[in-house]
Amino acid sequence: MEYRRYKIGDLLVEMSPRFEPLSSRAEAYRYDGDGVSDIRINLDDERLNRVKLINPNISQAYCEYIAAGLDYYTELVRHSGFLIHASAVVKDGRAYLFSAACGTGKSTHTQLWLQAFKDAFILNDDKPAIRLIDGRAYAFGTPFSGKHDLSRNVRVPLQAIAFLEQAKSNSIERITNVASALRRILDQTIRPLSDEGGIRILDYMDALIKEAPIYLLKCNTSPSAALTAYEGMRPHE
Repeated sequence: MEYRRYKIGDLLVEMSPRFEPLSSRAEAYRYDGDGVSDIRINLDDERLNRVKLINPNISQAYCEYIAAGLDYYTELVRHSGFLIHASAVVKDGRAYLFSAACGTGKSTHTQLWLQAFKDAFILNDDKPAIRLIDGRAYAFGTPFSGKHDLSRNVRVPLQAIAFLEQAKSNSIERITNVASALRRILDQTIRPLSDEGGIRILDYMDALIKEAPIYLLKCNTSPSAALTAYEGMRPHE
């Protein structure tokens, strides 16, 4: 099995994609430079078969995509980072993440940002990576980008995270209760199985909450929802 190198979340990752969709999605993250690899992901048949046992109705190709994502985000915890299930949009050089349970309308909301703001773009539509680097929180695009494959291989300072709830009218408020914010983030991430990993991710999340504000966004699908979110979350100097 021939390993190739990729740069994902500013980390050097070794893996050997054989199937779609991972093979083509990972291509934008290929890296041919020097440096010691940070993460090595094994995608042999034995690894894919273990995923197949849990998900018997999906193809081997999609098992590869799932296995790579799971293993990357599990290892990311060793590098001051973690996954959040969210759609991430960038405006004015800052990343805004919108998270919620599947089917709530994360992608629908970030598409409203693209319509409202000409300079906005999608960083990752499903599983952006978050890392804390030198005391700052950053969001990254990854190849693990959902069914629409919307992602860019860039690092962007994280401005804020909002948790969406569907509503008839638009409103946004900051979540000031740390325990409440932490519970919402934990519901939308991969929780490490080891005690050490669990402690690390809790520490990262505690630091994240201090660095980037967390909001509750109640919204509909009208264009004004994006304006409400942006005005509530943007930097106010």
